[in-house]
Amino acid sequence: MHGRPPATAYVAAVGMTVAFGISFVVTKEALRGFHPLLLALVRFTLAGGVLWGLWRLRRRRGRATRADLLRLAALGLVSLTLYFALEINGLARTTASAAAILMATIPIFVSVLAALLLHERSGARQWLGVALSFLGVAGLMGLGSEVGGGGLSGDALILGAALCAAVYNLMARRLLVRRSALYVTAYQNLFGALFMAPLALAEALLVGVRKPASGALIGVLYLALGCSLLGFLLLNYAFRFIPASRVSIFVNATPVVGVAAAYVVLGERFTAAQLVAAAVVIAGVWLANSGARSAVRSPSGG
Repeated sequence: MHGRPPATAYVAAVGMTVAFGISFVVTKEALRGFHPLLLALVRFTLAGGVLWGLWRLRRRRGRATRADLLRLAALGLVSLTLYFALEINGLARTTASAAAILMATIPIFVSVLAALLLHERSGARQWLGVALSFLGVAGLMGLGSEVGGGGLSGDALILGAALCAAVYNLMARRLLVRRSALYVTAYQNLFGALFMAPLALAEALLVGVRKPASGALIGVLYLALGCSLLGFLLLNYAFRFIPASRVSIFVNATPVVGVAAAYVVLGERFTAAQLVAAAVVIAGVWLANSGARSAVRSPSGG
């Protein structure tokens, strides 16, 4: 069906943007007390457990079919296990502000994948935006390896995480028009934890386990409850009413929040050249998505 999305869907998209934007700084703090993969495992397990309990309390929660579980397992693997394995290790090797800007490429990857896999047509304007955005990314990565404490390997890992997020955007939309955001987010986190567990165990055997300080523990709580729980609930709720191409545009504001938080909390600075490259990335993303149109579908309960 076609219709106008409710205002709450847009409020959820904005709240998700703020929650995820702050997460870059919080993750940097949490990494002082946890190795990357263990941090992700604790985050997913805590969030998944709380969400599962909330879902079980619902009177009309429906049954999890085998087909849904397979889709949710794939969603958890891509959107959490692979995504965060790349993002957290990337953040350990680059600045929070650079990572926030590079995450702005998610809508660009969505556009490219939609054209390649879903055969969606894009005009010259969209492809110009794609080219412009990747030009800015190349400049930002080159500059980041020389100034500001960034690293090329860290930036490359962040871009890999952005690609995983783009795949998630395309995967989640079909499932979320039939199932509730709470249902999907709970299973998403539990499967993410399940697939992350052996990776975190291997990490612990190789490098050991740190004794986290209070700041790192607070960071984990925010990442679990503020992002994995609230952030993904807001994101998945928005996906139920707003097409993926439009939801992805809200991600464009995440770098602004991330860079501002990195400036205030971590004291990170951008050079003039880096600011220009970042502006090129954002301009390309806006250009690629400004003309996109998709139908709005009404979800069913779940």
